[in-house]
Amino acid sequence: MFDGISTAVLLLYVILLLLALIVLTLLVLLVQSGIFTSVDEVKTGKPPVGQMILAYKFNRGPYNQAGQLFTEAAIIEPGNKKVGIYYDDPNKVESSRLRYVVGSILSVGSDQVNTDMVKKFTDNGFKIIHLPEVTYGVYTRFPHITTLSILIAVHKAYPKLQAYIEERKLCAYPFLEYYDGGHIHFWAPLSRQEEFFVPECETAAGGDQPTTEWDSTAHSNSSQSCDDDLQVSHDLPHSPVEEKSEMPVSESADESTNWPISDADNQNGNNTNVETDEAKEDDQGSDDSSSSFELLKPELGTPTAE
Repeated sequence: MFDGISTAVLLLYVILLLLALIVLTLLVLLVQSGIFTSVDEVKTGKPPVGQMILAYKFNRGPYNQAGQLFTEAAIIEPGNKKVGIYYDDPNKVESSRLRYVVGSILSVGSDQVNTDMVKKFTDNGFKIIHLPEVTYGVYTRFPHITTLSILIAVHKAYPKLQAYIEERKLCAYPFLEYYDGGHIHFWAPLSRQEEFFVPECETAAGGDQPTTEWDSTAHSNSSQSCDDDLQVSHDLPHSPVEEKSEMPVSESADESTNWPISDADNQNGNNTNVETDEAKEDDQGSDDSSSSFELLKPELGTPTAE
């Protein structure tokens, strides 16, 4: 069959066939991963996950390095859902100073925390923080089929989210990615944004004041400007928590009273910035009660810029 065909020509045919198979495989992988799939319609609504307790690590550097922390969290507890929080606009902040958090969800809502799981994470350098439930956020999602789906989703979701926010002059930050196994959920809260900032965000490299460098110019005419929110975020406080060595299982009903006032209360005319004497006494009592966690104070010092 191959009589009269030189070895060199035959080898060339084999190489071309292999290249064609590789290209075909990559094309199938891209299609399967969602290269021709659009993100869901961007909308304002209830975020895909409520209040949660998160084991997290903070880092500063290019966002494409976040995958290392996702892998580390997955090795410790593969079954947990993951969250990424991204604080700065990569179009305005140099890559070495971009701030982000990668975390593994320990509990959602009133679910109890597994103390053994907490110990595994804290023994590996993770910290623990409470994240609040918010009523409204800017939201979209994309199917999570393969690892390549993440890269495709990032390039499709963020431009649409940013355009939606700027067009409606919303104040939505920081951006979160929530991985539930079937979809990648992209969203940004429209309230209580400062409670998504971990203590490490308060100290910027070189002694600069911490900033949230998402585009605030488009929000200048909104009813609640990002500039006002940023003033709050500089002071915080947040409610990060750290595991005690003899930590009992958390009591969800007791812990839920320590969460900030809900957005529904804000809409009913309650002023969350003013506490009654009774509320203060309740808060003081809850601080004295036995708890699964103790509050962390923001650490001073300069994070290492990559």
